[in-house]
Amino acid sequence: MSHGITEIGKNGSDAYNVGITVKKLPDVAALEQQLREANFISRFMAAISSSLDPHDICAIASRHLYDFAPFNRIVFCLSSEFNLPSLVIAPGKGEDGRDVLVTGPATARCKGFKIDEMLQGSLYVDPETGGTGIRLVLPEDLGRVQIVFSAIDRQCYTSSVLSEVMAHFARTLKNALTHVKVKEMAMKDSLTGLFNRRVFDELLAVEVRRKELLPISLLLIDLDDFKRVNDTYGHPAGDEVLATVGRILREGTRGSDLVARYGGEEFAIMLPATTAATAFEIAQRLRSRLASTLFVFNGQHLKLTASIGISYTSGAKTDSIPQIVSRADQALYRAKKSGKNMSYIYTCKSVALNKKPEVGESAFAWLRTA
Repeated sequence: MSHGITEIGKNGSDAYNVGITVKKLPDVAALEQQLREANFISRFMAAISSSLDPHDICAIASRHLYDFAPFNRIVFCLSSEFNLPSLVIAPGKGEDGRDVLVTGPATARCKGFKIDEMLQGSLYVDPETGGTGIRLVLPEDLGRVQIVFSAIDRQCYTSSVLSEVMAHFARTLKNALTHVKVKEMAMKDSLTGLFNRRVFDELLAVEVRRKELLPISLLLIDLDDFKRVNDTYGHPAGDEVLATVGRILREGTRGSDLVARYGGEEFAIMLPATTAATAFEIAQRLRSRLASTLFVFNGQHLKLTASIGISYTSGAKTDSIPQIVSRADQALYRAKKSGKNMSYIYTCKSVALNKKPEVGESAFAWLRTA
């Protein structure tokens, strides 16, 4: 029994004898080989199916491939959809991408092959180093896999093994990508790409418990008179405004800050390790940029402003998440009632920035800016 690879290019040339061969075996040896391959494929499929993390899937696949036929290095170059850099695994040598052979050296001689309609690739040999390898193109544009052998460790992968292993590897990666997208959809607001309110509240609770991040400030941002955008220009225009605001908030905050669409035209930003004074400066900067943004709908120019409420927790006492959010919401309400396009801080201090509390007002002061 034999296994074949349909080769593209010249046939029978010693230059293309890369040591990854297809053998004709006696009946007993062939059966033993088939049994070994079947056991390997079964273990491989079960192992990589145990994870939905693309990085873990590649790591697991590399370990099992190495156990079956030791290699010098394996390189995974997955589609940009996975948001992963090229992963290089060299067993016993650590991960080192400096000598990654994605396209191969200029002196390498390659021979393309096609196992079936789903799996294509090439075999190559570098006459200078004696190194050999397989390059495989995964179906559905999922990426490429390159297995590199040293001159000494030339191994045999039959076409049936390559076809079965890579087909299941591709299916598992596709499942992982689908899982990532579904998970992201559950966590993100589809219009702005920001976290949704449920996820924001959960992450805020986690971060507040991490004492090294204190103090933590919270910004609640509400677009002023947003309803008139939908009423005047239509909901597509309103969606464009919300998407633009989401982008401005992302660009105007730090990588450690947590930005979310909190509902409707309201947004929330958690600022870890940020004092109230710094949060106030950030709020002012964001408010100014939003107010200067020009929207054009049907040839008409439109500018919007935003009101911002700020609260913070220093860890001096135990502040619950509802308390922190409620304080920011009250500060936001005060900004709206005081004329909009303002930033207010809810504070327990007894001194206000612009005025003292009137008789009968809460003992809490409001720091604000016009």
